[in-house]
Amino acid sequence: MLAEVVDALSTLDIDARLDGDTLVVDGSRLGTQIVSRAHPTPADLSGLVAATPGRLPAMVVADRISDAGRDVLRTAGWGWFDRRGHLRLWASGLRMESPLPVVGHGRGRSRTVNPWTTVGLEISLASLIDPTEPVSARRVATLIGRSAGATHELIGRFVELGLIGTKTHLPLLPELFWETTARWPDDGWIGLTVELTEVAERVGADELIRVDERAATMGGARIAAAGDLPARSYIRSPGALRRARALGERSGVDRDAPAACWVRATPIRWVPLNPEHPADDTHPWAIAHPLVCALRLAADPARGREIVEDWGIVPGSS
Repeated sequence: MLAEVVDALSTLDIDARLDGDTLVVDGSRLGTQIVSRAHPTPADLSGLVAATPGRLPAMVVADRISDAGRDVLRTAGWGWFDRRGHLRLWASGLRMESPLPVVGHGRGRSRTVNPWTTVGLEISLASLIDPTEPVSARRVATLIGRSAGATHELIGRFVELGLIGTKTHLPLLPELFWETTARWPDDGWIGLTVELTEVAERVGADELIRVDERAATMGGARIAAAGDLPARSYIRSPGALRRARALGERSGVDRDAPAACWVRATPIRWVPLNPEHPADDTHPWAIAHPLVCALRLAADPARGREIVEDWGIVPGSS
């Protein structure tokens, strides 16, 4: 099994070899615990993690690991090698998570099957917002403001992964939604000591896109006491983000103090808005499209997935 992991790392141009029963990656020796399973369920993986507490680094090698199963391992700090083409190695000083390239697309060249670039996330979001429309490069590129060539290439990668139909050109639902949540960037939030209204006054309301629980309720989600939670907003430009941080970023002894609001850079360039709730005097900022809020909430399986499932917003869910 370690040999398989070495081969997988080599496809990513990472220096890896075996020294006896020890994995050596980029010169570092990793005493990685390897566990083999065929098709483990999330419950299987939860039991495995619970039975081996504190034995890290650790990795599961399996023919298939579902997104829910990956969430279990990711939360526990474990890695995996999914033989369908995905690798996560999580150890001190060496942390990576990546799909693997597929070889054999013409004259021996490699063609990556990873569609989860920034543009790819935008394509997925556009497909989810209008799931009855065929995912064509011309239509989607115009919508998200990207080149038709780049859009066409990435749509082809989604097709190769079976997330967009070869003949129908329609998104596979609800699988595309849950696959997208697993890749949706939700780190890098900056806690501020001022309220969002003050941030809007400083950086301009047109720079803020609210994506929190309150924004989700404006799109139909049912979340108790959503208005009592600190606001979370994407900020469109780097300059506006710098101005926001200057207002009062938590630091030093204040790091544990509750934040008045949270901000971060937009994870994608094209962020569709909720047309039912334009900015006004009550909320001088944009409200993200409900599917953007759903993706952000579901990216945190510990507290958001149940909300999203109860919401009923996921396309294709019964």
